[in-house]
Amino acid sequence: MRKLYTIIFIGFLTLSFLTITGITAPNEKMKIYFEKTPSFYSGDSGEFSIVFDNASNNVLKNINIYVKDEYFELNKNKFIYGELQPGEKKIERIRYTVKAIDPGTYPLKVTTQYSYQVYCSGLKCSYASEGFLQEVPFRIDGVRTPIVDLKDKRSFEIKEVPYSLPIYITNRGSTVKSSYMIMEYDKSKFNLDYTEDVGAIISLVKKEIVVTEIPDTPGEHTIYLNLEIKDIYDKSTYLKFPIKLIVNPIEVVKLDSPSELKTNEANDTNLTLEQTTPQLKAQKSIFSTLQEAILVLTLSGLIATISLMLLSRR
Repeated sequence: MRKLYTIIFIGFLTLSFLTITGITAPNEKMKIYFEKTPSFYSGDSGEFSIVFDNASNNVLKNINIYVKDEYFELNKNKFIYGELQPGEKKIERIRYTVKAIDPGTYPLKVTTQYSYQVYCSGLKCSYASEGFLQEVPFRIDGVRTPIVDLKDKRSFEIKEVPYSLPIYITNRGSTVKSSYMIMEYDKSKFNLDYTEDVGAIISLVKKEIVVTEIPDTPGEHTIYLNLEIKDIYDKSTYLKFPIKLIVNPIEVVKLDSPSELKTNEANDTNLTLEQTTPQLKAQKSIFSTLQEAILVLTLSGLIATISLMLLSRR
C-alpha cells in the first residue's frame, strides 16, 4: 500500500512539475505545423508557411509565439495575437535561409505562451496560463549548387563615353556566399571602370560597369565577365559570360577656324561688291540721263517765256 501511495505521490509531483514548467508537456490546445511540407537544402533560401491552430474548445488570449532560429535565418520569428477563437487558425509566411548544416532531420523549435478561461462565477472569471515548447520536424536534403547566370540583355550599343553597362547577375539555386568579377577585354581599344567585389548573391545583384574609352571606328567587339563564386562551404566555381559591345561613335562636324571664317567673310564681301558695282553704274547712267532731260526742258521753257514777253511789248 505504501508503494502505491509513493507511486501516486511521485506521479503527482511529476505532473505538477510538467504543468508548471510547460516545456516538455504536450500542447493539446495550440497545434503548430507546416501548411505544406517544404523541401529544405543547406544554404538554400525560400519561404514556408507555418500554421498556429487553436485546437481547443477555449478562447486563447494573450498569445505569444517564438520560433527559434537555431537552424535558419528568419525574416520574422515572433508573433503576438490578442486571441484565437476555438478552431481558428493563423497562417504565417516566413522567409528563410537555411544555415550550413548537414543533411538529416531536425526540429523547428516553437515556444508558445497563452492564457485561457478556466471558469466564471458571475462577472468574475478565472484564467490559467500555459507555456510549451513544441518541435516541428523538418528534413535537410543535402546541398543545392548555385545556379548563376546573367539576366536580360548581353549586347549594348555605345555611341559615346562614359557609358554605363547595367549587369544583372541572378541566382536560382543555393545562396552564393561571396563573389568576385574580372573583366577581360582589349585594353588597346577599351577602358572599363568597375569594382571587382560583387558580394553575396541570394537572388539578384546589379553591377555597373562604366566604359570610359572606345575605338574611333565602328564595329562589334566581345568582352568577357569572369566570375568567381563561393558557396556556403567556401567552394569556388568559375564562370565566364560573353558580352557584345556594338561601337557606333557619333560623327563630329568640324567647324572652320576663326582665321578661315574671316577669310571667307572677306571673300564674301568682295564678291558682293563685285556683284553690286554694275548695278550702281546702271543706276548712275539713268540718273544722269534724267538730269540732262530736265535741264533741256527747263531751258526750253525759259526761252519760250522770254519770246512771249517780247512779242507782247510789240
